[in-house]
Amino acid sequence: MNAPARIQLPSAIVAAVVATMVLLGLYLSTAAPDLTFWDATEFMAAAHTLGIPHPPGTPLWVVLGNVATRLFASAAPPRAVTLLSVWAAALTGGLTAWMMARVLGARSAVVGAVMAGTMFSVWNNATETEVYAVTMLASVAMLAAGEFAGRHDSSDGQRARGRALVAFLAGLAVPLHLSLLVALPAAIVLAWRGARPTRREMASWLALCLLGLSAVSLLPLLSVRNPALDSGNPEHWQALLAVLRREQYQVAGLWPRQAPLWLQVANVFQWADWQVAFAAHPFPTAAFGRTALSLCWVWLAALGLRRVWHVDARLGRGLAVLLTSATLGVAVWLNLRAGPTFGVGVLPDGAPHEARERDYFFVLAFWAWGVLAAAGVAALAAGLARRLPAPVALLPFALVLVPVLGNRPVADRTREPVASLPRTYARLLLDAVPPGGVLVTGGDNDSFPLWYLQQVEEYRTDVAVVTVPLLGASWYRAQLAAQRLLDGHAVTPWPGSSASLRGVMQSARMARRPVRVSTLLEASDRRRLDPASGWALQGLVYAPDSTVPGGRTALDLRALRASRDLLPVGALDPLPAHADPAAHTAQELLRCTQLTTRTDTLLVSGCNGV
Repeated sequence: MNAPARIQLPSAIVAAVVATMVLLGLYLSTAAPDLTFWDATEFMAAAHTLGIPHPPGTPLWVVLGNVATRLFASAAPPRAVTLLSVWAAALTGGLTAWMMARVLGARSAVVGAVMAGTMFSVWNNATETEVYAVTMLASVAMLAAGEFAGRHDSSDGQRARGRALVAFLAGLAVPLHLSLLVALPAAIVLAWRGARPTRREMASWLALCLLGLSAVSLLPLLSVRNPALDSGNPEHWQALLAVLRREQYQVAGLWPRQAPLWLQVANVFQWADWQVAFAAHPFPTAAFGRTALSLCWVWLAALGLRRVWHVDARLGRGLAVLLTSATLGVAVWLNLRAGPTFGVGVLPDGAPHEARERDYFFVLAFWAWGVLAAAGVAALAAGLARRLPAPVALLPFALVLVPVLGNRPVADRTREPVASLPRTYARLLLDAVPPGGVLVTGGDNDSFPLWYLQQVEEYRTDVAVVTVPLLGASWYRAQLAAQRLLDGHAVTPWPGSSASLRGVMQSARMARRPVRVSTLLEASDRRRLDPASGWALQGLVYAPDSTVPGGRTALDLRALRASRDLLPVGALDPLPAHADPAAHTAQELLRCTQLTTRTDTLLVSGCNGV
């Protein structure tokens, strides 16, 4: 009797499945269960409502996010969108293992995928609602397509299909995220093999690129529905181009440099030092143990690049190009200001810094670094295997645990009070506003979580949120005018921020809507709202008070007592040292509810009092 036939899957497929499952388990156990700070809550609102987040609008991500809300409908609404990042990052690991298995072998490819996927910035992107995990998946798919097209054993048809996929994915960069183009030079190097392409083939590439680019048409289609979140209102060509070009921001060109180029490159090295084991020293500054590990990983990556180049010079060249374009290329192109914790003592006092750490812009470089470090581990294991027994030769593979264990404590978003702090802060901020009131806010972290609660969970929809940094955008002033929170004559031309703020205050008073101001907003902005009025601190907000001298602050002790009673137990528990600075700021603002005397230094240092 013949034995039943056994199905044997290719080792690359097995490696891809194993890597995906390992990373999926890590990401699921550390992903944010609820809201997070910065752009995440705006993206959540956009995904659930098919709205348009801040420019450039990322319409393809919005549609994918909406699909995720349906696929993962059994999860809580915030978690459902975050699962898009979780799965995208895990599948990136699977693609990584599939691509590297031919050169490194299945075991080393899995190790490479896990080492790349647990680098600090890669892991961070995988556990919150953001565009970068999906962009990373598209970037690695582009690299894998180029690598497949350039293999010596690929047929002409396979080569053509791989190159076609590279062209299509390149077109998706505009509707998804421009950082996808960082992978394009390396993908071209990887695909460059075989006969010269014909004009017909190049024309097909252009057509496929334009097909991907056509997804930007989703922006006016989303906008014409008049969603509550409609940044830029891109319903005509001029507005669409303004959104895609991010005209509402002061986007830096290549020159003049916003910081010395050497300092911008050094800033990348600072972020690189966080990647291998940030938990060993969860602070921005360098430390001997953590930096020594980072240098070891540089050495491993150099060994790995040598090994990959020896096995397949084309792949080695592609990864070298990727490292260059994803580090130096991105630093030159973005022309960032110094990071918030970098350049102190070097830049002059008062020099502008980025509002937050921008390590996520260099995530593709950190991914490539992890892959090459794993190739270095494989090279070490191969060298030991020639001299020592097999079990001993396998010991270098245990190095995969260094980023897993060294980054998990700082990548884990499930721990309290960090996990619930954004929702606590946002709900209490909305609750501090009387029914039908107007809340004037100072930026992302006291606006985006409120938008999510109102638009997705329909919580306190009676409150009108006015975000001061957006007042310079004509589309936003038009939205305020439609809500009768600004006179129509103040939409165009731009009357200036002071006039706009006074207009908001006057419109609210005419409509008899009480005004409250977030404690995150600067005291100077409160004075511009109403120069003649004083302001009483009520906890997380200030209320205009005619009994207080103009521009000065007082304490509304009764309101402060009430706001203290609403503060959940544990909300002010100590935060871990590695917590996002936004969490520290939010908790400091929550402490404003604890004030009992005007002489408390927190009134000025944390609550923007005067």
